[in-house]
Amino acid sequence: MYNIFDPKEVGNFDEYLRLRWTLLRRPLGGERGTEVDELEKKSFHAAVMDDSKKIFGVGRIHFKGKTSQIRYMAIKKKYSRLGYGSKLIKYLEDISNRNGIQKIFLNSRANAVKFYEKNGYKLIKEVDPSFGNIDHFRMEKLL
Repeated sequence: MYNIFDPKEVGNFDEYLRLRWTLLRRPLGGERGTEVDELEKKSFHAAVMDDSKKIFGVGRIHFKGKTSQIRYMAIKKKYSRLGYGSKLIKYLEDISNRNGIQKIFLNSRANAVKFYEKNGYKLIKEVDPSFGNIDHFRMEKLL
């Protein structure tokens, strides 16, 4: 059993940010604080929680004009390849759709390109990484 929710509304925002750092920044040598940016207050956040009330997945979407950008997507390894990432991305896409935005882009790490392709995203081009020295690729989807 799982639940996808807004961690700001439930009071789990600190746990959500800690997991974002643990999964996405710490492995690249990033200090605590590198998992946040200037768009946090303008963004929609999503977390996936298990029955024991532990967050195991994170993701965020924000709007840039007539497009949405998904960032900070990650699922704990123990829960990967079980469909939770696809459910999380659908949750974020629904937020975009409800706000009248039909085009979404993201910058995928090389090892996640196949996941996003499976979820309907098209590979556009290689882009400079926003953090660390990992190959990233711009991907887009029309809802």
